[in-house]
Amino acid sequence: MQQALLKLFKDIADIPHASYQEKALSDYIKQFAMNLGYEVFQDEYLNLLVKKPATSGYEDAPVVMLQSHLDMVAEKNMGSTHNFDTDPLELIIEDGILRANETTLGADDGVGVVYMMAILQDQNLQHPALEMVFTVEEEVGLVGATKFDTKDLKAQLCVGLDSSGESEVYVSSSGGARGTLRKDIKRNYQTQSGLKLEIRGLHGGHSGGDIHLERGNALKLAGIILKKAMDKFEILISDIQGGLKINAICREADVIFTVDNVASFKKWFESIKEALKVQYEISDANLDFTLQDVSVDSVLVSEDSKAIVDTLFMLPYGVLQVSLAIEGLTTASANIGTANLYDDHMLINVSLRATQEFVIETTMSTVAWIADKTGFEVTYSSKYPGWNYEKDSKFRKRLFEVYEDLRGDTMKEVATHGGVELGIWKGKMPQLDIIGLGPIMWDIHTPKERLDIASFERTYEVLVALLTSLNNY
Repeated sequence: MQQALLKLFKDIADIPHASYQEKALSDYIKQFAMNLGYEVFQDEYLNLLVKKPATSGYEDAPVVMLQSHLDMVAEKNMGSTHNFDTDPLELIIEDGILRANETTLGADDGVGVVYMMAILQDQNLQHPALEMVFTVEEEVGLVGATKFDTKDLKAQLCVGLDSSGESEVYVSSSGGARGTLRKDIKRNYQTQSGLKLEIRGLHGGHSGGDIHLERGNALKLAGIILKKAMDKFEILISDIQGGLKINAICREADVIFTVDNVASFKKWFESIKEALKVQYEISDANLDFTLQDVSVDSVLVSEDSKAIVDTLFMLPYGVLQVSLAIEGLTTASANIGTANLYDDHMLINVSLRATQEFVIETTMSTVAWIADKTGFEVTYSSKYPGWNYEKDSKFRKRLFEVYEDLRGDTMKEVATHGGVELGIWKGKMPQLDIIGLGPIMWDIHTPKERLDIASFERTYEVLVALLTSLNNY
């Protein structure tokens, strides 16, 4: 079975499918299902619904919704020449681990897509009626799920396949919102000497699942460095570029600026650099800074330079609250995902998460207050609900029984700080009894993303066994 799953994964990896670019993959899976003779619906947003009828003996079992998202986070190392618009992913297998060459792998949520495709093509599998939902634009705010019309769905049970851990089952998730800060800027055009600061070597990671690991954010570090520098030097910004995705912890950033005393700045910066390396010696042992002499043809006026630095310095980043009821669970956090300076304006994108809507709104107000003080305008989008823990889930109990019979071990309940679509499905279909399942993966949303191939197969075996067990549910 392992080779069959890997073949399907390679098939979808050959089709570019970053967020907003899912049409080719959506069309491919639509045709894949139609060729197998199934009823397929593709909505105007490119979400898919594929229905696979119940097999003999399962006609009275509850209908099950299987769900995954089509899009992947398109992150790559700055030196990579990969084009996510046109290039297939370059897959590499080493020591039982699947990864991609200097890019994200797309195991989030390619594994879920593959599981559903494998079930579609398995004509011998015994199972209840299945409603398979493939959504778009999950990684940019759960957009596809939000727009998906569920009125014709009959499912009573739901397996979300956008999880990880193999022996862990997701039982709740955070809600969240995304914000864009925009400021018009003015430039003075004059060629002069400047400096380019490159921040490299940060680990990065998922802005929900990895935020508790205290990893550095390159844009936050840029704000800290420049804020401290402005206390001693006259700094004027020429360019800032950092981050690729709003829901990934920013790993790399470049800042170009002028300073009134280059020699003194370089000497001062050595102490700052060493202090930051000590601060992050555990979470980001490879953190590195490079200063280069460059020529610039324009700089922002002093007021705009200060406003941008103050904003990056003050914006919240990292864990804001932790649970006192569930050990290790982050209940509120903030991430600075991207920052880009253009000729006439600056854009900063932030991702805010919390289990409680009141806390999300409070954090949104904090960001809005900062933006107002520094002359930015902030707009919010993609606000989505959390998924609350259900103590007496019959479906979760059945999964635990199946897993113990199959593996001789017990599963662990996990509440994730990530924003997953399961909260949206629960809001639209309150009758759903939901679980979240997935294989062992590491460093998703980064070019270090990896998938344990044996776990990939084992988790599929658990999923199939769960479906097969439902004739006596």
